[in-house]
Amino acid sequence: MISEAYMGDLISIIVPIYRVERYLEQCILSIRNQTYKNLEIILVDDGSDDLCPQICEEHARNDERIKVIHKKNGGIDSARKAGISIAKGKYIGYVDGDDWIESNMYEQLLNFAWQYEVDVVESGVIDSWIDKEKIRTPYLPEGCYKDENFVEKVEPRILYAGAFFQYGIAPYLWSKLFLKEKLIKYQMVEDLTNIIHNDTMVSLPCMAESKKVYVSHNCYYHYRVRTDSLKRKCRLNEAANLLICYPEFYTRFKGTVLCTENDLQIKYYTMYWLLYRALDIFDQPHTDYFLMPFGGIKKDARIVLYGAGSAGIHLENYVRNVKGSNIVCWIDHNYESLQDTLNVKNPKDIIKYSYDYVVISILRENAVKSAQKELISLGVPEKKILWIEQKYIDNPNLLLNKMNCHTVI
Repeated sequence: MISEAYMGDLISIIVPIYRVERYLEQCILSIRNQTYKNLEIILVDDGSDDLCPQICEEHARNDERIKVIHKKNGGIDSARKAGISIAKGKYIGYVDGDDWIESNMYEQLLNFAWQYEVDVVESGVIDSWIDKEKIRTPYLPEGCYKDENFVEKVEPRILYAGAFFQYGIAPYLWSKLFLKEKLIKYQMVEDLTNIIHNDTMVSLPCMAESKKVYVSHNCYYHYRVRTDSLKRKCRLNEAANLLICYPEFYTRFKGTVLCTENDLQIKYYTMYWLLYRALDIFDQPHTDYFLMPFGGIKKDARIVLYGAGSAGIHLENYVRNVKGSNIVCWIDHNYESLQDTLNVKNPKDIIKYSYDYVVISILRENAVKSAQKELISLGVPEKKILWIEQKYIDNPNLLLNKMNCHTVI
């Protein structure tokens, strides 16, 4: 239980909302029903053209803690800025409008904040599908990291923990509780994040400057896994957006180990996002080969894609749009729940197809190793299984220097 001395601390919960009418009721009720009652609930209607505005107003009539902002659509970062600009709370939390939270989330996070006298509390996440759930706990051991302890144990792995691709602390704003006075500096910067890197450019620099963080392995936040979510949407300007933002990472992390000459965390992050969302930037013009980070294969090769998560959706979109490419099958363990929106099959179906390569469309190294073992058990020759070449995992500069653009990183 929270000490009576801290029961007066107001927490402002900011909820960016856009076209999530199917999920919004559950989201708002999960916040209203928190065991910690001293909340300011700020619902930011980001120009939603469905029933979200009416749902927000209905809840506001029934709960005096709720404030509603209606604004022109500007993206999630714009909505968060609008919310924090009117927030009165000492602490700030975020919940996306299609997600929901456990009833004791903010009571527990506030308890950690005052007990350990920290500015940020990080917690785990529950990935929630229609028919199952999976927990994700933070990489760092549970505990308090302050001052020199933070510099020694967190800074060297905050953005890249050593396995591709594992954050030391996940950048998500919604899995955390922030002291507003520490957060607002980064949340309100007018920047170039353009809805892609807003979490990374706000949460992690805030923690790096504060150096007072508690990491909890308890999981309170339900992240709704949706094939139609913004995270899975393919866009044309991904590489340009990242390359424009790139110098800003060094500005945000100024004074930390991330900006030292031998630290490669920002380079790893850059390589990860380009592999995730902009593979075409590594293609060389006037050749018959593509998928260069995977070793390069001929464009007419018969390909099976393994993995239909967010990274897999982007990789499939990339391969499909390469002239002459040939995807013979797309497989994923979650094929049953994905088949309504994606042409995905059971991995065991691979025996029905003739193929030259199986490209693993997953970007987390531990999951890749599991996939490789499974494919071999299904009779796939190891030489036909492709993933990012090890030399690039060992040194991101080797791949970044191969980019087909004029920007030098």
